Amino acid sequence: MPQDLHSLIYVSHSNSHVSHDAADRIINDILLTSRTRNARLGVTGALLFSEGCFTQVLEGDKNAVETIYDAIQRDMRHRDVTLLSFKPARVRYFSEWSMAYAGISVGPVWTSKIEGLLVNPSAIDGGELGCDLIEMMTDLVWHQELDRPAFRGPG
Repeated sequence: MPQDLHSLIYVSHSNSHVSHDAADRIINDILLTSRTRNARLGVTGALLFSEGCFTQVLEGDKNAVETIYDAIQRDMRHRDVTLLSFKPARVRYFSEWSMAYAGISVGPVWTSKIEGLLVNPSAIDGGELGCDLIEMMTDLVWHQELDRPAFRGPG
């Protein structure tokens, strides 16, 4: 394991209440910006947007991941940014993507879990939930790569 490889997971609310078509444009803009910046910094990861909430995994050098997370906290598209996990990582789960897109819908069970995190951040168990989120997002990423080529983009 490279000494500086870290994984960060956060959730946040979107500051925009937009239609599905507008959400697609916002997500596409986020993906284009993230893919360029992340590739330059050697960071990989995945983004999920569902029911007005962002969930994101960032993997890479600790300083690069912190730089990106700091920018996210200042990004006006987010509010209630909640850190779930930030720790050394053994592997990159999204090594093939500078920013993969996990989708726009995860179903009511995950939507409820994500909303619950934002209501009560002190109840977060980053380890267990982080593993569950990575597993779910990995599965969703592969489905999105097959089903939604418009969001595939480079890396």
